[in-house]
Amino acid sequence: MQNDKFAPPPMGFYPPPAQPGYPQPGYPQPGHPQHITPAETYPGGAPPPPPMPPRDPPTRVDPPTGCYQRNQKNKPQSNAVGSAGLIFISGGMNIAWAIGFRGPIYYHSTKHNYIAWFIGAIIGALVTIALTNKVAKKYVLQFSSVLVTIGGLVIACTHNNGAGTTAACYLDGIANGLVFAPFMALVGEISVPYMRGLTSASLEQLCFGSGIFLQIIYVSSWSYSSYTSYNEFTSENMKGVLSTIYGVLALILGSLMTIESPVLMLANNDEQAAIDALRRLQKPAVLTEETYELLAEHKRYLAYNKDMSMGESISKAMPTFIRLAYLRVLNAMSISSFVVITYSIAIIMSNGLSMANSWYLGFGLLRWLGTLIPSFSMESLGRKKPAVFGLLVSCGLAFAVGSQYNVYSYMSQVGILIMIFEFFAGVAFSSNSAYLAEAYPMGVKQHFIGFTFITEIFVFLIISVCDVNLVYAYNYFYIMGAMYLAGFILGVLTLPETRRMTLLGAQEQFSKFVNFRF
Repeated sequence: MQNDKFAPPPMGFYPPPAQPGYPQPGYPQPGHPQHITPAETYPGGAPPPPPMPPRDPPTRVDPPTGCYQRNQKNKPQSNAVGSAGLIFISGGMNIAWAIGFRGPIYYHSTKHNYIAWFIGAIIGALVTIALTNKVAKKYVLQFSSVLVTIGGLVIACTHNNGAGTTAACYLDGIANGLVFAPFMALVGEISVPYMRGLTSASLEQLCFGSGIFLQIIYVSSWSYSSYTSYNEFTSENMKGVLSTIYGVLALILGSLMTIESPVLMLANNDEQAAIDALRRLQKPAVLTEETYELLAEHKRYLAYNKDMSMGESISKAMPTFIRLAYLRVLNAMSISSFVVITYSIAIIMSNGLSMANSWYLGFGLLRWLGTLIPSFSMESLGRKKPAVFGLLVSCGLAFAVGSQYNVYSYMSQVGILIMIFEFFAGVAFSSNSAYLAEAYPMGVKQHFIGFTFITEIFVFLIISVCDVNLVYAYNYFYIMGAMYLAGFILGVLTLPETRRMTLLGAQEQFSKFVNFRF
């Protein structure tokens, strides 16, 4: 017991007296506040307990203030997929060439020449569906860039060579088909919720529309002579030069800037790589609180989709596929060869060939503006409002064109109506890119994006194969007007509003077939 330090003091031991200047035991030290509990100072007793964290994470994310700062901070996200946009610009030029915006051709051509790009695009889409998540997206982009470059060089270096032009169209089409589904899936997974609409629309609809407009600009502005020498540089060669430039730039920028999906990195149990990817997808490239919030959101998205079997994923994707594929069909019908031929007939019947180039430029400009304006207001106006508004107005204009079309009369009003129709058609389908990037379940996302793209391209192909009866061309616009009316009703009843939503929130919205909310 003598060595026990907790033993009571021995008899006769007293504590030493307090030294001057030191506080007595049990008294507060001078200059320091007395220790009190919060309940003693809180009016009305003890304070309420702190609020509990939300049970479910928010599905809608508000953007930070400042448009310029927001765009600069998230610039690496658009840069990571921007090289695919260059390939889409080349694809848009080939679509415009195939549907009728081309200069004089001095070689024997058949319909095969004009549908080769569409066949190639379908082949490329089928290949990339089979290779889903088996090959890195950067490698797919690099290979596609080489195809675009080779195709451009073939057209740029040959003269009046139908077989060479057809082969180049196949190469460019395959490249676009290979890139489309992987990079539309990628843009949805690397973009923050409040930038996904702008980034995806700028990547797909705006780039294809820019390619179409660019093709119309230089074909309409080219000076053609009645006699052309064999080695003369033509508008066909110009298309090849531009495609070569886009292919080389896509190869360089894609090799340097493409960032793989952090969601797939998490699926492969590589969390450190996912964190590093999220860090590089913002400026400055440093770890922030938002980085870990995005990481947590991607984990929730991954966990939600991993619980679904393949059959369940397909069953949930089919209603979404019906909605989006129908909209893509309407998009193809709005800028098909039938529309271009009808527009050309209206111009010739009303103004002759003297002002044809200006009318063609107006057609391309309005279509491009119709895509541009809603793309940059996607996160303020939303997806659903521009889509259903554009479908409704385009429906009325299609019926108006059908009622006014008559090859035996002056048809200047038909040309004006078609130009206005193209503007509102662009408005209607600009949001379709965002829907593609966020709608499908993760397990079948790339597959169904590819099938949606194939459906649209197949409609282009079928319309290009068919012959136009100029006397009864109004029937096409009546049919298209009825289909646009059905699309408007379908959009109002079933399209969800996914503005600023997380991927998980958008997917849950699409799981419900009926969506009245705007």
